[in-house]
Amino acid sequence: MTVMISVKNLDKQFILHTQGGTQIPVFSGLDMKVRSGECVALAGASGAGKSSLICSLYGNYKPQSGNILVRHEDETVDMATALPREILDIRKHTMGYVSQFLRVVPRVSALDVVAEPLFNLTGDAAKARDKAAFLLKRLNIPGKLWDLPPATFSGGEQQRVNIARGFIVDYPILLLDEPTASLDADNRTVVVDLIREAKKRGAAVVGIFHDLEVRDKVADQLFDMGRFKEAA
Repeated sequence: MTVMISVKNLDKQFILHTQGGTQIPVFSGLDMKVRSGECVALAGASGAGKSSLICSLYGNYKPQSGNILVRHEDETVDMATALPREILDIRKHTMGYVSQFLRVVPRVSALDVVAEPLFNLTGDAAKARDKAAFLLKRLNIPGKLWDLPPATFSGGEQQRVNIARGFIVDYPILLLDEPTASLDADNRTVVVDLIREAKKRGAAVVGIFHDLEVRDKVADQLFDMGRFKEAA
């Protein structure tokens, strides 16, 4: 299997400039590899740096040192030093992200929120909307809601829109931050199926799963963040 993510000696800390430059260590000396077709579940107590690692992989957080080598098309890019345009290109073609919260432009319909990443990639509006409708239906979002903005939805409905948006492109890499946190049992099962299907087509998945039943169904290995918290 191809190594899609290779993290080497990664250090991350937060510096509170309004508090006299106080430094809060997150993790230190972190090494990790994620291969195509496997799911690595981040494990560790609250505060161990799981979400911070996800944000670092996606390019939202800049580490103090180390490398985040990502397989992007026919080359390897270091997310720790990549230019903003490179990060945007990786997000468009290679790396999908389902965060804990849906953040979208107000007044845009749920259907178009979900369709947007695929439309931006292909330029085919009809194809993007068709797949968006398929995913919304699969995730049990009633058709009468598709033309409404997700801001009017319940928390669970918003998260399902978020999941549909994250899975609409067949990304080679998927980052999942508690994707099933606010879902009922039936919709958790749908998400498990989506993750398994992504792995089957070769996606490399990194996830945070506080639902241990979901984690056990999709994870190929557990990655203990606590080892690197102690060293920080």
